[in-house]
Amino acid sequence: MPAVIVSFLKYIGVGVAVGTASGLFGIGGGALMVPALIFLWHKEPNIAVATSLAVIIPGSIAGVLRHHFSYGAVDWRVAAGLMVGTVVGTMAFGAPLANYLPAETLKKAFGVFLVITGLRLIGAFEFISAQAGGLVRLING
Repeated sequence: MPAVIVSFLKYIGVGVAVGTASGLFGIGGGALMVPALIFLWHKEPNIAVATSLAVIIPGSIAGVLRHHFSYGAVDWRVAAGLMVGTVVGTMAFGAPLANYLPAETLKKAFGVFLVITGLRLIGAFEFISAQAGGLVRLING
């Protein structure tokens, strides 16, 4: 099979996987697409971030339309405020920092962000807090 077709099929495959996760969990661009671009296509982190943002647009629109029209599951009041904040944060802080920070720093910061987010989602911090509280009560008698 010609290399261009193989590359295109790889793009489509990763896109389907990211789109599935995006529609299912509301993630995709940052959590999945950035690592894919870095590790599969050896892109620099700032290029991966910017490319991921471009990919998010059609996927996000498709997901929003499906969730809204099929399930009525979009809270538009919350979304409106978050949209304004997201635009400001991206333009004023996120994009400039992604292009200013060294590639290694950006990769490591992104990894730490994903680990902390994952631990938070599985309830690790609440579990640790509960265990620490129990230990303190045991010690204090």
